[in-house]
Amino acid sequence: MHRSTVVLMLALATANVQAQDSQPFSVSGEILPGACRVSFPDVDLGSHSATLFTGSFGTPYVDFNGTVSDCDPLVMRVAMTFDGSADADNAQLFQGVKGVGIELVRVVGSTPVPIPPGSRTQYVTAAGSYPFRARFLQSAASVGAGRVTRPITVSLSYN
Repeated sequence: MHRSTVVLMLALATANVQAQDSQPFSVSGEILPGACRVSFPDVDLGSHSATLFTGSFGTPYVDFNGTVSDCDPLVMRVAMTFDGSADADNAQLFQGVKGVGIELVRVVGSTPVPIPPGSRTQYVTAAGSYPFRARFLQSAASVGAGRVTRPITVSLSYN
């Protein structure tokens, strides 16, 4: 009797396992396009006397181009995000010296479109040369003096 109980228990255990021998599961993922190469020059805004900054003075724009090249064929559009420290008196400008910020703009036709710190621009094509301008712009009544070397980081996102 003891032997037939063990055999019966093994048979029930096997039947139980056989009833649960399949389990569906999902596999997911995403194939992303490759990257592009991006190149921006260092921009020299020149030397300007602090006494010029009265009211809302801005220096002349300095034109430069950002270049996006060598894109993966799957990359159709590119967006650029510009990060850097904001001016203490005007968050629409990048940090310069006390009372003077750096205005960064992209050129759309002949219209300069401001690019505040942390903002994103969208382009309808990936590879190309994109026109930009930068200048010093007064952000407060009282201005300081000093050398400005401010990193602005551009990050690309695709499609």
